[in-house]
Amino acid sequence: MRVAVVDIGTNSTRLLVADVAVDGTLAELARESTVTRLGEGAEASGRLGEAPQARVLATLDRYAETIAEHRCEAATAVLTSAVRDAANGAAFTATVRERYGLDARTLSVSDSSMPSTS
Repeated sequence: MRVAVVDIGTNSTRLLVADVAVDGTLAELARESTVTRLGEGAEASGRLGEAPQARVLATLDRYAETIAEHRCEAATAVLTSAVRDAANGAAFTATVRERYGLDARTLSVSDSSMPSTS
């Protein structure tokens, strides 16, 4: 199965496209990481700023092309603490889900014990 995973972190936005075999092994087809600084100013304001959101969305525009070129069967996005903690984080997640067709999920606090990729 060909899958795409987008990691939208506080500082960077990453893409991995891979073929996943039945035994769970991965064959990496594309990998990209872009510094987007989504969390810029969020700690002080409690909200995701317009400019940081625009940087992430511009990056997702590029990633969407890569996902389409590889004809992925499944595409998901995980969003981390900057989105979870922001007053407008749920709206941002909805935008990502609707605009890009990604199964977008904001990691919960209990998920935060997972290693950070941002």
